[in-house]
Amino acid sequence: MYKVDHFINGKSSSESNKTSKIYNPSYGTEIGEVLCATNEVADKAVESAYEASKAWSKTGLIYRSELILKFRQNVINRSKEIIDLGISEAGKTRPDAEAELDRAVQALTHIAGVQHFYPSHYSQNVAGGIDIADLRFPIGVVVGVGPFNFPILIPLLHSAMALVTGNTYIGKPSEKVPSVSRLYADIWKESGLPDGCYNVVNGDKETVEFLVRHEKVDGLAFIGSTAAAKSLKMLGVEHNTKVQALGGAKNHMIVLPDADLDMSADAAVSASFGAAGQRCMAVSVVVAVGDIADELLDKIKERMPNLIMGVTDDDKTQLGPVISPENKDRIYSFINSAEPDGATLVVDGRIRSNSLEGCFVGPTLIDNVKPGMAVYENEIFGPVLSFVRAKTYDEAMKITNSNNFGNGAALFTRDGGVAKKWSDEIQAGSVGINVPIPLPTYAHSFGGWKDSAFSETKGFGPSAIEFYTKTKSLSTRWPDPADSKVDLGFPRNDN
Repeated sequence: MYKVDHFINGKSSSESNKTSKIYNPSYGTEIGEVLCATNEVADKAVESAYEASKAWSKTGLIYRSELILKFRQNVINRSKEIIDLGISEAGKTRPDAEAELDRAVQALTHIAGVQHFYPSHYSQNVAGGIDIADLRFPIGVVVGVGPFNFPILIPLLHSAMALVTGNTYIGKPSEKVPSVSRLYADIWKESGLPDGCYNVVNGDKETVEFLVRHEKVDGLAFIGSTAAAKSLKMLGVEHNTKVQALGGAKNHMIVLPDADLDMSADAAVSASFGAAGQRCMAVSVVVAVGDIADELLDKIKERMPNLIMGVTDDDKTQLGPVISPENKDRIYSFINSAEPDGATLVVDGRIRSNSLEGCFVGPTLIDNVKPGMAVYENEIFGPVLSFVRAKTYDEAMKITNSNNFGNGAALFTRDGGVAKKWSDEIQAGSVGINVPIPLPTYAHSFGGWKDSAFSETKGFGPSAIEFYTKTKSLSTRWPDPADSKVDLGFPRNDN
């Protein structure tokens, strides 16, 4: 049993009025507890970050980039500890936790090169000796609220982007997986980050809402459910806090009749059941077009029994648990609704998972799913794949684009012309052609459309810098004082 505390102004803080239990999802057993911050504790973190920002915002871009590289190396040095926490608290398999850390290190490499994508615009002599430049500044104090499914990557993405652009940072990790964010605090300090620049405040919904309302908090980066994302966006508007809120998903994978069905089946199983379906880019709906549906369904079904499900401290495990008993019960409720709604339960994963002690849901396949059904309309966030049948490409597109979510989508085909048409017409932020999980590398931007994102900025990539900075335009002229005169007209560009 262990206890996860807060980190404020370079020091551990144990102030709390309550705690929350931390469980190992593989066994359903309590392994620790995390302190929950009072508003007074959260306020101390904000004041610490606010005071630190006065000096940190004036540091040089290259200095900040080099510190990111020091932090990157120290993360690599602590990789075993980080991966083990991902396994024990988030229920990740070892390969999944290792892959998440690899992506996190890649993100730090990209972020350290911020000077290469730090956009600025300068126009010389636009009129009468006037030069105009767009100047970019940090927004101030940034809060990062991370989800439970990526405890290694997301807190690092939020904090590194905030810090490299001259902001100070307060992390509020999911109370289910708090330890990695707290470990990052020690690594940032070890790397030489000044006190107050990186803080961690543990808590719940009330803590997040207190932070977004705080007059000295300038921005909040959030990844979580659509309902929470929308609520926080509205709260940010009310309190003039810049909010980047990324929500849920219902990612569709359309399979056309000309596609390689074995490859399509492999992709569907991998993208649907990897990480127990707990990815915002997971495929949760396969749309089979034309007369291939029965064959594709059979190929998906025949692959499912081969998946090794079990506890994630066993390196042979491919499919681990979902995050909590509550999430398991919620997923079961959607499976329960399938047949009463008119769908066909082809593979009932509960048969496999009911015999296990932890928070397990077996891989589940549901056929004849249609829009309007609970399993179709909701983000289930578990290893449940809905199979939809469409007669034509146009029908498949109508189904997909009518869905309220627009995080990701994939198309499997050999036809380049159709693929080009699809990529132009699909209403989603990240799309893949014969790529089931089209999560881009960090040189490209990531963020959803429609109800998957309540933000004008992207979660990562070059355009993410628009969230972490603000601009002002500077117009300069150095005229001869002898030419000065009063002119009440609107500025003109005659010269």
